[in-house]
Amino acid sequence: MTFRKYERAVFAAGVLCLVASGGCDKLKEKAPEPYPVVIQVESDPGKAVEGASILLGANKVASTDAAGKAELKLRGEEGEAIIFSVKCPDGHQNPKPIAVTLRRIADPTARPEYQLSCPPQTRTIAVAIRADEGPNLPVVYLGREIARTDASGAAHISLKMRPDEAFQIMLKTSATEEGRLLRPQDPVATFRMKHQDDVMTFNQEFKVERRVVRWGRPTGPTPLKTH
Repeated sequence: MTFRKYERAVFAAGVLCLVASGGCDKLKEKAPEPYPVVIQVESDPGKAVEGASILLGANKVASTDAAGKAELKLRGEEGEAIIFSVKCPDGHQNPKPIAVTLRRIADPTARPEYQLSCPPQTRTIAVAIRADEGPNLPVVYLGREIARTDASGAAHISLKMRPDEAFQIMLKTSATEEGRLLRPQDPVATFRMKHQDDVMTFNQEFKVERRVVRWGRPTGPTPLKTH
């Protein structure tokens, strides 16, 4: 083909595009707009989790910011469901995977938001102890003294443990001389950790067993028998 014939062929193709559809660019199908979504991750209501990884299969596609949010722009067919999983930071439990369904909504500025929870693996429980008639008593947990009641019989302890875990606290009266006069001896209270931080009370009333003083028989010279 000569250069002149090549020029004519290119010109003819350009004219064909313009006549057929108003321009060759319009012959190309425009890619659909992505579907914007937001994934919000919290540990407890109102407590954002920063640094949670959003995974598509084994691939990390986003991570949550200081507000606990990750913004995604998804592509696919209308109505298609995409499964995401979340890897929580250390010390938190991973939630179950979530299915995000691609839907167009009327407000183009709105973004569907999906909420997920990364609850802490351990919770904090505070126990307020009140021992009536029980000053200076050791507070024992797992065989170890962790606190002692004050002069009024009050003490406070704080423990971390997993939700649903049961534990016992003992007031070890047998450890002190005054405590051994109290009844009951070495009382125990049982608690169970909830799924949120909690405050509980251990109220114990004691009765003091009075010391019994036994007087001995009089001693002295033995009287002589007379006839």
